[in-house]
Amino acid sequence: MKRLISIAVAILAVCLGLAVWSQDLQKSQGNTGDNTLNLFNWGDYIDPALISKFEKQTGYHVNQETFDSNEAMFTKIQQGGTSYDLTVPSDYMIEKMKRAHLLAVGPVKLTDEII
Repeated sequence: MKRLISIAVAILAVCLGLAVWSQDLQKSQGNTGDNTLNLFNWGDYIDPALISKFEKQTGYHVNQETFDSNEAMFTKIQQGGTSYDLTVPSDYMIEKMKRAHLLAVGPVKLTDEII
């Protein structure tokens, strides 16, 4: 049951992250000219149909790279040379990444409209 709740929370976090990111992009449309979301995610975690729907609704392309373990994801980000807009680690890895100063939160504001 705990695993099911953790998975549900993780999926909700990804969806909320995409919604927040999409909303922020729509507000700042035209500032960068880059219409790409660089996503670092678990393999088979998001249905490709959902990504296609997101791309059609927002006009932004999702460039998804996948990992098969938290440790592989952590190592790749820690080594540098990567630039992801959104990554999807498990709960315990978030704290480890925080201690290693690998988390960067952009200037996104959550509003009732987004939530």
